[in-house]
Amino acid sequence: MGTSASRPTKPRLTSADVDRLLTRPGASSRIETIVNLVGELDQDALTEDERRLALDVLRTFAADAETEVRAAVAWQIHNSPAMTADLAEQLVRDVARVAVPILRHADRLPDSLLLEIVAERDPQKQLAIASRRSVSEAVSAALVENGNVITVVHLLRNRGARVTEKTLARAADRFGQVPAVADAAAARPEITLAVVEKLIAFVSEEVRQRLVARHGLEAGLARRLAERGREAATMRLLQPLLIRPNDAEMMARHLHRQGRLTSHMLFRALCGGDLDLFVAGMAAKADITMDSARILAWDDGVLGLRCLLDAAGIPARLGRAFRTAQKVALETGLLTGSCSREAYQATVLDELLRTVATADDPEVDEMVMQACDQPGLDPTAELMPVGT
Repeated sequence: MGTSASRPTKPRLTSADVDRLLTRPGASSRIETIVNLVGELDQDALTEDERRLALDVLRTFAADAETEVRAAVAWQIHNSPAMTADLAEQLVRDVARVAVPILRHADRLPDSLLLEIVAERDPQKQLAIASRRSVSEAVSAALVENGNVITVVHLLRNRGARVTEKTLARAADRFGQVPAVADAAAARPEITLAVVEKLIAFVSEEVRQRLVARHGLEAGLARRLAERGREAATMRLLQPLLIRPNDAEMMARHLHRQGRLTSHMLFRALCGGDLDLFVAGMAAKADITMDSARILAWDDGVLGLRCLLDAAGIPARLGRAFRTAQKVALETGLLTGSCSREAYQATVLDELLRTVATADDPEVDEMVMQACDQPGLDPTAELMPVGT
């Protein structure tokens, strides 16, 4: 009588294995371990003791000193049935690079936790929450109240987000002058006539006609609403740097000497329509005269601005964002005074949202987010130290 071949038994995870895994040198080795552990957990072939040990290892890696290792835990477990509530909370309270995969993709996060994260006002975390497959009314309201314009656009475009009439009206109040926000709000199924009246001045003509037809709005009333809205469009999407033009060069050189004249600050000045400060800052960083910087900055080709950015040491990957804002300044007539600062701000932010904010470069995303922020912190506080 023949004997059947016995199946090889899978090695069991032991405490000794855990010690060995935790002491493996190098982030890449620990990340490899994370991938293997989550794979074992997902196969659901471990005993209860082995599963407990594997989760303990993941919790340890989730507290690793290396951000790369913690991020690997998040990416591996964000859609895993093995993810526990305590591990998810540990990861979402970490830095954005670690938290975003869980916030964006994990389905079982409670609203109470999401609301706490929204209140942190981290724009990358808020954007991840706004893009979730499902967003509750309470979380949507918190995002509209606390989020920047990019977050609100993504939320309103997300058909998995539940948005009340009150929240939609608040979005219109905060960011209605940004066409991307207005158009996204106009397309929401929750929109009411009261919100339509808030938005009618800011949506595109095509969207306006759809709203007029859908809500039976009388054409003359729609026209009067649009005119009144344009006349009252005084909300500044970026708080301007309130300094006299003659002070711009002195201020820029002061900041440059202190090493505080950053690419982000210059971009914010450009997007806010504070063109004297932008040109003065570029001149200071490039070590050229104001007149030379002005000629290069407003060259209607690509070469002048490219040379200026290179001379000022602005990273090449940020060039597209600067060129987008420069092009809007030229095309709108901001330089000649034929376009108001408010209209320019709305146009440039809409163009950045459309063409640049989808870049896969975290620094570009961060710079655009900062430029698009509704004023909450006074950017002039960055300019001069206390007592100067």
